[in-house]
Amino acid sequence: MPIGAFARLSRLTVKAVRHYAAEGLLVPAEVDPHSGYRYYRADQMRTATTIALLRGLDVPLPVVRDVLAADDDEAVAAVLAQQRDRMRAELAHREQVLRSLEGLLRSPERVRYDVVVAERAARRLGGVRGPVRADALDTGTAALCRAALRSGGVPGREPLVAVFPLDLTEEFPVTVGVPTPDGDVVLPAGPWASTLHVGPYPQLPLAYAALLEHVREHGHEARGPVTETYLTDPGVAAPEELVTRLAVALAE
Repeated sequence: MPIGAFARLSRLTVKAVRHYAAEGLLVPAEVDPHSGYRYYRADQMRTATTIALLRGLDVPLPVVRDVLAADDDEAVAAVLAQQRDRMRAELAHREQVLRSLEGLLRSPERVRYDVVVAERAARRLGGVRGPVRADALDTGTAALCRAALRSGGVPGREPLVAVFPLDLTEEFPVTVGVPTPDGDVVLPAGPWASTLHVGPYPQLPLAYAALLEHVREHGHEARGPVTETYLTDPGVAAPEELVTRLAVALAE
């Protein structure tokens, strides 16, 4: 059948069918060498429906490819189980964010941050460095934290420190590690403004707003970088008990 009829039966757009063909997931059964028209078989409907269902759950294309390539039921079940775990974690994260927002809207007067400005000596940080997207800041930073702990170069007794640029772009480098004399990231000497945040990581923007507003109101100039020091273990402490120190380097 022609691509239009196949798209209609599979409840996909022609554009989507073409895209999945380009990805090697839904290759036409036949392509007319003269006209370039694409034709599909009825037995490809199962593949099209599988792709549509998985993509409807925001399953990434590489995982969709793994499901289609799985050669037995156990392999399919294993891939789907991984996605089920991923979605449960995402749902838990979203529920946490909603609870935090609900608490903020109900009791905004409870959100208070004390900001301290103090001189610091220069420090070096060593650990794991990688790119993080602004629209996946929490998950990207968490992945780097796990990588830093797995690397074996980070003492378990030291709290992890994440270093961010002052101004975020669509994608930017982040280093996660601990202070070490031979580290390749230099945290400059001079005045730093800092505050403590107690609560879930999704609430950190509240602390950032308080910190940077204090800097502005008191006539300081933030030059960066920005650091987050994770003073409690998220694997042990409840989200409401997590303690994070935020700090930003100031101009002299």
